[in-house]
Amino acid sequence: MSHESTLESILQKTPVRPNFPGILAGIWKLTWKSQLTWKKIYGVLSNILVLPVLSYFSFSFGDDSDAFLRFLIDFYMLMVLPIICLTAFGGMVRDELQEDTVCFLLTRPMKRWQFFLSKYLSHLAWTQIIGALTLLAFAVAGTLRGVDDTPMLVLSALKVQFPAIMAYGAISSLLGLATKKYLVLGLVYGFVVEFGIGQIPTNINTLAMTNHLKSLMARYQPLADHLGYEPGRMLTALAALVVTTGAFLIFSSVLFTFREYNHSDEMSK
Repeated sequence: MSHESTLESILQKTPVRPNFPGILAGIWKLTWKSQLTWKKIYGVLSNILVLPVLSYFSFSFGDDSDAFLRFLIDFYMLMVLPIICLTAFGGMVRDELQEDTVCFLLTRPMKRWQFFLSKYLSHLAWTQIIGALTLLAFAVAGTLRGVDDTPMLVLSALKVQFPAIMAYGAISSLLGLATKKYLVLGLVYGFVVEFGIGQIPTNINTLAMTNHLKSLMARYQPLADHLGYEPGRMLTALAALVVTTGAFLIFSSVLFTFREYNHSDEMSK
């Protein structure tokens, strides 16, 4: 076969166009490998074990469900979990920008919105795994302390944790793309929207994701008694969380598509 015919056959071949599942698989592989390095493994274990261990030592032997619920619901679900999402999702693209690896990744044949959504879904899966392991550790701590109906308490929290990470992760993603000071902006958002607007006794409090999460948790009576919250319509609460997630992901995809990020600017303090 002549050199010309070989070259012609190569040029006539259909170009390989990677599909979104393939892109997602590649980003997911990079994500979990980066999280399980020896440098980060101790941080992963501390995220899983610190709060459950503290909950175990926080009250005396015996049946003290209220102390356990304060740690599980008030502290972990409503305060720590949003902060975990802020640090995980807010920095998922910023870290790539600061390490100057995003330019290499974006030279691959994929669109910017595909890269962003792949990063979000990969971090969503990883954070869900860490969250599930944390609740499992809480279940062990509660069982050892003799807390009433620990499995149902943790299972109810697990059902709510999935949409919570989904929504808070989408919000944090937009904050991370909007500014390098996303941690500060996230705390401001939390105080203004979640703890401020969320406490206003009118329909405007539906802007706070915390109220929808409480509505879902209150469907289990012991959690309703602990929170002092009336259970709302499950579909309404879920719809609000899903719509919020979708809206913030669309805003983030558009922002990342049209905004150019400079490596030197990202590295400057």
